[in-house]
Amino acid sequence: RISHPFEPKYPARAHSVSPPSRHWGPKYAFMNPFQPATYDPLHRSREKDSFVLEKEGYGTKSSGGDPNPASGFHSTDAPAGQLRGEARSSAGHSYNLTEREKRLVERERELSRREAELGLAAKEIKYMKPNWPSKHYPLEYHDIDEEIPVGKQAIVKRLYMNLLMSWGSLLLNWIAMLGIWFSGDQSGPSYTLWGTMYLIGVPGAWKLWYRPIYFAYRDKTTLRYFCFLLSFAFHCFFVVIMALGLPNMAAGGLMTMIQQFAVGHPVAAFLCFLSMLAWGTTAGLSFLNFKKVQNEWGKDGVDVQSITEQLRAEVKSSIIAELAN
Repeated sequence: RISHPFEPKYPARAHSVSPPSRHWGPKYAFMNPFQPATYDPLHRSREKDSFVLEKEGYGTKSSGGDPNPASGFHSTDAPAGQLRGEARSSAGHSYNLTEREKRLVERERELSRREAELGLAAKEIKYMKPNWPSKHYPLEYHDIDEEIPVGKQAIVKRLYMNLLMSWGSLLLNWIAMLGIWFSGDQSGPSYTLWGTMYLIGVPGAWKLWYRPIYFAYRDKTTLRYFCFLLSFAFHCFFVVIMALGLPNMAAGGLMTMIQQFAVGHPVAAFLCFLSMLAWGTTAGLSFLNFKKVQNEWGKDGVDVQSITEQLRAEVKSSIIAELAN
C-alpha cells in the first residue's frame, strides 16, 4: 500500500511484514520492548517474506532501491503493480492455508457422501439365509417367487418339477436294481453298483443344469444359459437311455423289464416297469422344457452367435486379467 507522507517510516504495525533480525538487527526485530529479541513465533513467515522480497529484487542495490528489504512496503516511489505483488507475497502463506482447508473440506464432503451411499447400499442388500432343501438342514437359498421375475416364474417352476422327477426316477431305478439283485439274477450286483453310481446325478442335476438356468433367469446372463443348454442336452440323452433300458447299463427301462419277465422274475419286472414309466415321463417333460426355454431365449434375441461372442469376450477378459496380475 502507499503510505501517508506524515506516517513514520517504521510504524507500530511493522512487525506484520518486518524481515528477520539479520536484516534490521535486534533494534527493529520486534516493536514490543518487553519481548525478548530471541523469541520469534513468526520466524517461518518472516523468512518467506524476506526470501520473496530478495528474489523479486526489492531492497537490493541491483534494483536501485533501498537496501532495506521492508522499504518496498512503505516507499512512495514503487509502482502500484509492485505494491500489489508485495501484498500478495506477504499474504501467500495464509492464502495457501485457505486453499488447503477448502480442499480438505471438499474431500471430507466427498467421503461423507460415499459413506452415505455405501450405507444405503448395505441396507438394500438382503442376506439370503439358506432355506433349501429343508429348514432343518439348509444348504442353499432357493425362492422362485422372490428371486425370479414374474414372467419367468412359470418356466422355472416347470424346470424345478423336472428336477424332482429326475431324482424320483433315479431312486426308482435304484430300487429296481435291488429287486433284480434279490431275485437271484447273476447280473444283479453289477446293476446295483451302477445304480448306486447313478445317484451322483442328484447333486449333478442341481449344480449342472438347474442352478445355471435359475441364475440365468434371475440375473439375465447369457453365459449361464449356454451352460444350461449343454448340460440339459446331456440330461435329455441320459433319460432316454434309461427309459429304453439298454442292456448292461443298469437301467430299469423297457428292455430290462422284458428280460426280467422272460427269466421269470415278476417282482423285478414290475419294479422295472415303474422305473420305465418314471424315466419316460421325465424324458417327455425334459424335451418340452428344453424347447420352451430355447424359444423364450430366442424371443429375447439370444442365439448361438451372441452366446459365442459373449463367451469369447469373457475368456478374453479373464486372460487379460491374468496377464495384468
